[in-house]
Parts: sequence; structure tokens; C-alpha cells
Amino acid sequence: MGNIPTLKGKDFLKYLLKFNCKLIDDNGSHHTLVNLQNNKHSVVAFHGGNDIKPIMFKTVLKQLDINLEEFLKFIYKK
Repeated sequence: MGNIPTLKGKDFLKYLLKFNCKLIDDNGSHHTLVNLQNNKHSVVAFHGGNDIKPIMFKTVLKQLDINLEEFLKFIYKK
């Protein structure tokens, strides 16, 4: 299950919001999110319709203290 899916920024944001995160600031292409379970924050830059690179995907999840495997299960069950 460890494969990082190819997602557009808007889709990645959509999944994060459904995974108990909240958008607290939207400054142009930079979005500040908070994980409502642990109050961890991350600033994510979404540029147009570009795909999220695997390293960015992992970094954002790490900053928000979201388990990669749990998040992937959540995405794939949809």
C-alpha cells in the first residue's frame, strides 16, 4: 500500500479536509492547514493544476502528524 498516488493540489487539499484537517488561511497559492486532532500546522503551496510531488505529499503529512498508511487507506477507500 505504500505507493504515493499522483494527485493534483486541489484533490490533495480535498482529501486533507475530509481527513479532519481545516483550512485556516488561504493566501494566494499558499494554504495553511491545521490537523484538528493534534493542532499541528502545515503551509502547502498549490500552483495551478500541478501534481503534488511524493516528497511534498510525505512532508505535509509528516508536518500534520498524519500516518501515511492511514491516509492512503482513506484515499483508496473513496
